[in-house]
Amino acid sequence: MIGGCGSLFLPGTKICAVDSPKFWLAYWRSMADSYAHVTYLEQRFGNGAARLDIRAYRSARGAQREGRDTPEAQFVRESHEKRATENDHAKPLITACRTSLMFFEGNSSLEWTFVSPPAMYRSGRKTGTYETLTDYIPLRGDQNDSGILEGRLKGISTFDFAIAIADEAERRNFREQHWTAWGEISDDEPAPSPYINL
Repeated sequence: MIGGCGSLFLPGTKICAVDSPKFWLAYWRSMADSYAHVTYLEQRFGNGAARLDIRAYRSARGAQREGRDTPEAQFVRESHEKRATENDHAKPLITACRTSLMFFEGNSSLEWTFVSPPAMYRSGRKTGTYETLTDYIPLRGDQNDSGILEGRLKGISTFDFAIAIADEAERRNFREQHWTAWGEISDDEPAPSPYINL
């Protein structure tokens, strides 16, 4: 079963990312700061991306960083971050993914595995390499410290995530476990989304 990153726990806790305003803030800030992620969201959701205001939010964050802030940019940042931490539009879907995991946990009557992508999952180049972790969101730096999440969320390309899933289907290393895989996505160049032609 493939779920969402919100099903993963914050390191050192038993708090799911979906239930953490701190996670949502770090998630949307990381998304907006990446040109590749903004493009990926627009490709994946088409006109629905307009509801996200991701490009306007990206611009407002850039204005603040570059010392050219305006009251309008501040309003965009504050309203977007308030919506992200109080009532993110994606929360119902991610909560549903977490609920589906709960049907599997503790069930030994069938052979199952449940994989969640890391937070910064997007289209990108294929490297063929990845790392794995069970139950927790992968972070840069101290994996056991979830105090500050901003700038620490790891990711993976859609290609490498597919390789990790295929490898698990063959190797079965994560039987009856919830796991994730992450890889190299340091380039910030947009790649064609596999969702465009769906």
